[in-house]
Amino acid sequence: MPLLAGILSALALALALATIAGVIAPSLFRNRKTGEVPRRLSLLVWGCIAVLVAMILAGSLVPPPPAAAPTAGTGSNEAASESAPR
Repeated sequence: MPLLAGILSALALALALATIAGVIAPSLFRNRKTGEVPRRLSLLVWGCIAVLVAMILAGSLVPPPPAAAPTAGTGSNEAASESAPR
């Protein structure tokens, strides 16, 4: 699953760049059949939604970090305070 999370992260980055490019020059996303150019607000909203969804999916697929095993030298604070002289 880490590979898929990496792919989705790269997709989120590509979508973010495409959103910025679409807001700057919306004619890049012209419909080839009708010739209609989308509005900048529409490109911005749908681009942000697509980036958000890709980032949420990528974040949910990242494996959790391994739990740190306690070492021999570390103990709980309670054990240290009980053995300390008062």
